Amino acid sequence: MPLTDPALQRRKLRDQLRRLRESAGFTQRDVANEMEWSLSKLIRIESGRNGISITDLRALIAHYQVTDPDQVNRLIAMARAARERPWWDRYRDIADPAFLLSLGYEGASSIIRTFEPILVPGLLQTEEYAHEVLRLTSPPEQVDMRAELRFERQDRLLRPDGPQMHFILDENSVSRVVGGPAVMRRQLRRLKELADHPQISLRVLPFGAGLYRNFRTSYVLFEFEDPEEDIVLYIERSNEEAIVREGVDWAEDDAPARFLETFFDIEQLARRDATPALLDSARTRLLQISPVESDPPDVEEAG
Repeated sequence: MPLTDPALQRRKLRDQLRRLRESAGFTQRDVANEMEWSLSKLIRIESGRNGISITDLRALIAHYQVTDPDQVNRLIAMARAARERPWWDRYRDIADPAFLLSLGYEGASSIIRTFEPILVPGLLQTEEYAHEVLRLTSPPEQVDMRAELRFERQDRLLRPDGPQMHFILDENSVSRVVGGPAVMRRQLRRLKELADHPQISLRVLPFGAGLYRNFRTSYVLFEFEDPEEDIVLYIERSNEEAIVREGVDWAEDDAPARFLETFFDIEQLARRDATPALLDSARTRLLQISPVESDPPDVEEAG
């Protein structure tokens, strides 16, 4: 998908302006003094916290001696797009800022890698399963709206021009009965269907794999077609604010590069060809808990 989300356009513009300044040999203070701006204004623009007006942008790129008309027009187009309202704007009141930022990365990415140790990821959930999770994790008045957001995300990402998506689920995720046996059976059936989708790679990490790095942390990694775009890490934490990290720096424990390495490591432990059998095994256990004959909506599984 093209980089159309306003937050992502601001991010890309921010990176371009920083590179132009560095290529011109200016410090942030040099530029702020020359433009008669406060230093904090330039810092906010280059960090992506603030947008930039077209007038200020023209003055800035002229100072950087950018004269190529195509490059100037691209930068101006980015600045204009960054001021548009994103598709998820109407959900702004029901989601925290880090999650909303992640939606921008999600929609602009070419590859999404998701690890989930406890639940089926939202992008793979059935309507019944999602409502059960949201009922226990959201204010009652927000459940329907959050479910609507979840399914709009699914629709957008499963379009033919959507990203390639790699999911690794700990066996906990498919063994935990959410919403009752019938709901969980239908969720497991949906996972098997999605495992055959051309844009999806689904793996279940078996209990026998033992412990591994970050085994208690749900996280998502976003990668982009543009090789100049850094990978982005989104971590969702229980009872704490979610975090977003960018770049390939290894200095911090929550550096995206560290989580990407972990993802690749556990991908080797979770064989894709073994996943259907693990899903079937989970469904068999559910049938032992609640035989399908007592569940008319699930008669398809009687065979």
